Amino acid sequence: MAERHARDVFSLVLGLLLVSVGVLFLVLDGTGAEPDLRWLAPGVLIAIGTTGLLASLRR
Repeated sequence: MAERHARDVFSLVLGLLLVSVGVLFLVLDGTGAEPDLRWLAPGVLIAIGTTGLLASLRR
């Protein structure tokens, strides 16, 4: 049986970011909506900050 190892928060956040961008493109392509990109960067920063805070609380 494999041993457990520590979570890599950076990889987790990057993976979630990539999945989110992929879902965003799929939704926008399927609906034909035009996104307001002014909200994208703050949303990403809020998501990264929240993930970092939650990761630090679990230690």
